[in-house]
Amino acid sequence: MRCSVALFLVLPLAAQHADTSGQKKTHPAIGDPKAIAAGRALFATSCAACHGPSGEGGRGPNLHNRGAWHPLDEEGMFVTIRDGIPGADMPPTKLPEDQLWQIVAFVRSLTAPAYETPPTGDVAAGESLFWNKGQCGSCHRIRGKGGMLGPDLTNIGAMRSIEKIREAIVDPDADGFRNYTGVTATLKSGKTIRGVARNRTNYSVQILDEKGNVHLLKTADLQSLQFSDHSPMPRDYGKRLSSREMIDLLAYLSRQSMRSYEPPKKESTEKH
Repeated sequence: MRCSVALFLVLPLAAQHADTSGQKKTHPAIGDPKAIAAGRALFATSCAACHGPSGEGGRGPNLHNRGAWHPLDEEGMFVTIRDGIPGADMPPTKLPEDQLWQIVAFVRSLTAPAYETPPTGDVAAGESLFWNKGQCGSCHRIRGKGGMLGPDLTNIGAMRSIEKIREAIVDPDADGFRNYTGVTATLKSGKTIRGVARNRTNYSVQILDEKGNVHLLKTADLQSLQFSDHSPMPRDYGKRLSSREMIDLLAYLSRQSMRSYEPPKKESTEKH
């Protein structure tokens, strides 16, 4: 399967031919952890040369960004990958149907909220890891428990895909650590305050320290203000945690949601 820059940039055109009956079609592979894992492996050998190992983009577009292809349902995506796009540099593929559906399941998982995908790891083990060995709770809060320095993760499973959560753990600098910049402020009085910069203007800066205290400092009172070149989050979790521990941690985080999830009903294969 030869992927190119046209993949999913022209998918909205194909969406015009997709089913518009309003009934959501869901193949058994969609949301299935085993199918997603198999699709990840197939994607690595068939599509990663253009779209990156995890769909982050390269010669081809970033598949984490649904802006180009969101009009397609699963069936439309399957047909597009199978048949290609006539007149574009998106060829058809000869992979078996079940493998095509596995690729579709993986691509869909790149943007689907983590909570909508059954976890592959041990949620209880991931919870223990979060609050103990991983020390994640020293900076992050879940349902009122934990630290204040990092983002609240109470609803992370409903807000981000499992791939985005994984990326935030192994490469916290990937998103430019927006609204999460480490800072050290030294006042003219000699006092030093370290934490995360929340707001900054020409006249003042707000700093949230590790105890959850917010400091509003006037620029005129500052001797120096140093911002970190990296996210305050440690960048070695990819090495610190084993592959099994990472899977368990992701399983726990994927269950963090303020809403309950009802999986879509599988389309009936019974013929009338």
